[in-house]
Amino acid sequence: MFLSLSTVINHKHANHRPLIAECSPDRILAESDYNTADMCTAQTWDMIKIIADIKGWPVESEWVEDEAELEEKDWGVVRRLEKNWFKFKNGNHPFKEKRNRKSRKQHDYHSEESDVETK
Repeated sequence: MFLSLSTVINHKHANHRPLIAECSPDRILAESDYNTADMCTAQTWDMIKIIADIKGWPVESEWVEDEAELEEKDWGVVRRLEKNWFKFKNGNHPFKEKRNRKSRKQHDYHSEESDVETK
């Protein structure tokens, strides 16, 4: 699952900052959610700056074309969001099968049994 936020929709809710803080760094995206093209860039840029602030990621002041020159820990917010966008767009994400309540209870029960046996 990816989380895509915009100032138009999410900024009016107080929980958007904690939501960004908890979101996995490789599953967050930014968008404008604006209904006219003339405001899309500004709205998206505002959300990118909010994400950068909360995640503690720098905002790039220049673009390094040769990615081999950068370690992932040195990526800025734009590069991270770009990587996330391509990951989202390309699909083929690992699927974790959703289990129903009965299946989860059985799994939890068996996990507890194995914990008891190993102690």
